[in-house]
Amino acid sequence: MAILTKAWIRQFLRGVALLAALGASASQTEAAGLTAASAHRPASVPANYVVTPFGYFHPSCVQEIKPGEKLLADGRVQAENGGVRPGASCRHPRYNARGEAVTADSAPRPGAASTQDAVNGWVEDTDLVTSSAYSGINASWAVPAAPASNDGQVVYFFPGLQDSNNVQSILQPVLGWNAFGDSAWTIASWNCCRDGAVNYSTPQTVNSGDQIVGTVQNNCAAGAATCSTWNINTKDVTLNVSSALNRTSNYGQTFNWAFGGVLEVYGVASCGDYPQDGAISFSNIQLFDVNKKQITQPASLAWSPNVMQQSSCNLNSSATPSVSTLSY
Repeated sequence: MAILTKAWIRQFLRGVALLAALGASASQTEAAGLTAASAHRPASVPANYVVTPFGYFHPSCVQEIKPGEKLLADGRVQAENGGVRPGASCRHPRYNARGEAVTADSAPRPGAASTQDAVNGWVEDTDLVTSSAYSGINASWAVPAAPASNDGQVVYFFPGLQDSNNVQSILQPVLGWNAFGDSAWTIASWNCCRDGAVNYSTPQTVNSGDQIVGTVQNNCAAGAATCSTWNINTKDVTLNVSSALNRTSNYGQTFNWAFGGVLEVYGVASCGDYPQDGAISFSNIQLFDVNKKQITQPASLAWSPNVMQQSSCNLNSSATPSVSTLSY
């Protein structure tokens, strides 16, 4: 048996340290492309945090789920060949739009907050709650023009599903402006927040005027109120490109809360930070009941329009059974 010298041990420990550093670096790069929290963030949010549709997170708590990968219920990620890797290991607090630390495994409930000079969080939406469960939602919308001003803000638009009684996550196909620090429009699908981690599919760059279709559908047979896996797909039908999270976990939730359209922002400091069009319409909204049947009765599609943040930017939300329009 070879004798371990001090020199060998030192060399071995240096190697271990290097591997640890590389591992930490790899974890950081999972979210390296996300937009950093701007100067307009709440004072309690650290400067090295990034912006997500779920609030402010440390970069190590956000991970990209690449094409062919599957996010498992325990937070691990399964490759297309069956191999499994650990998920994001989050050891940092996260903060909601108001800058409040969130400690439980839950996504923030809809709401907005203002710092002294900016709007952060949900601005307006249309929503609907059922006493049963939804099995899916589809919606279409056009990519707006870019904002006239660039203050480092992030703008998100999406439909989605959530559990009003057990808020663990929201399944959402998202169109974002400057979501990845690129001052451009991108699409990605998101799920949050097992063990404090945020997961998103590989983003795709899209263009103003492109048509987007967002879908959220469960993978269970008709009648399953609580389905363990869901598919979230955000597709640019103009470019024929998609960004999807397939068979992502429901984290034990029953999705009875639907959103026909949502506007969420971070770091909006002026009306010019919103897209120049002034309004967006989510059209051809299709909502599916627990039996996977499209809901068609108008009384069951009475979307509630909500404006969470009042300002001088002409904010307004309106809805018909199949169209939700958000003005800004």
